[in-house]
Amino acid sequence: MISVYWEPKGEKRTKIDVVSCTWSGTENQASRTLEFTIPWNPYDKGFVNMKLALGDRILLYKNKKLLFVGVLTSREKTAAIGTASYTALDYMHYLLRNKVTRIFQNVTPKMITKSLCKQAGIKTVNLQNPNLFIPLVVYKEQSMYDIIVAAYRKAYKNNKKKYMPVMSGSKVSVILKGTDSGVILDQSVDIIDASYHDTTDNMVNHVEIYKDYFKRGDVKNKKNIEKYGKYMQAYTRKDNEDTERAANALLVGVTKEASVSALGNVACIAGRSLKIRDKATGLTGKFYIASDSHTFENGIHTMSLELSYSNKMEEGATEEEIKLK
Repeated sequence: MISVYWEPKGEKRTKIDVVSCTWSGTENQASRTLEFTIPWNPYDKGFVNMKLALGDRILLYKNKKLLFVGVLTSREKTAAIGTASYTALDYMHYLLRNKVTRIFQNVTPKMITKSLCKQAGIKTVNLQNPNLFIPLVVYKEQSMYDIIVAAYRKAYKNNKKKYMPVMSGSKVSVILKGTDSGVILDQSVDIIDASYHDTTDNMVNHVEIYKDYFKRGDVKNKKNIEKYGKYMQAYTRKDNEDTERAANALLVGVTKEASVSALGNVACIAGRSLKIRDKATGLTGKFYIASDSHTFENGIHTMSLELSYSNKMEEGATEEEIKLK
């Protein structure tokens, strides 16, 4: 049983009579979205049309579990009798939309996150705190979200743990990406439909390294070259960079994609992992949720998941090269 509440600024919350709603998110740029429709009749004076306004707070519960807190950012009404449509985004969208120029010295990723969230007027809770002090980093005109990701990516390079900013209600958290959701989807019980696709369209198996227009070396995936043919890319060496690691990062193998439609489970959200047992498509084992879309309509909860075979962390913001006097 889902419930949607409308909370105008400075007023008590009111439960909304929702025709249908979709709650969704992706592993990248992790602001979750709630789209919903409500009854609308602009002609009947006896019909009470709810006057939802942009900036009003919207909350989504399933039973007593809070799933979403956000603000209305878009609405659509028509002259026709029927429904009005609304879109709300969670508080992460403020970090995505706000761009800043900042210099940080002798700070941890957690300290950077708390500083940026305070500037954006958002509270934090349960921030991962890797043992890493960043001596100096400069970001110019970068989104707060990308700066947070970039700070935690520095920790990932040291400890190989992957991090992801998420919302816990109206507070920002940073979790370990790929955390097990505890969900197992079974072909005979939960799965409505599933598909699997693999391709060599994105393959790169030979990277040539250049400096000042002259070739300085290369990296290869010999097995992929022998099996699929050569797919090349050029890389220009940069100062103060691990050239071989950067070149190896450009190598791409066979790209595998999978999707599944199933009975809904609110634990299945982007950035988490789950287990699947589906012999028809061969989708058996552990997968990472790249994006999710949960639909609640007529008392039925279904979900569509885009799945990944690997757990990758975002790159984040680009640093500026600067020396302080």
